[in-house]
Amino acid sequence: MEDVPLNEMREASILGRVLLLANVDGQFYAMDGTCSHQFANLSLGSRDGFIVTCPLHGAQFDIRTGKVVKRAGPGERTNDLRAYRVVIADGCLNIDM
Repeated sequence: MEDVPLNEMREASILGRVLLLANVDGQFYAMDGTCSHQFANLSLGSRDGFIVTCPLHGAQFDIRTGKVVKRAGPGERTNDLRAYRVVIADGCLNIDM
């Protein structure tokens, strides 16, 4: 848990998948960590509340659901990402994949 400080985001590779982990006010969230538009690393982007912005073209995703909030641009293909349930057990983050 200390690997994802309060109100920060980090990339993690779990079971061959790149995930974005975020600690939002002490609540942990996980979703696919690669933008569906042009595969940018979302951990290099920014976060405002529950909204993560891709560093490449500005697509936005809700970290709670993985849903697209804003597409990369008009007519640009940007798909929803998978979000994963996070449970804290014995001081560790368990991600339900």
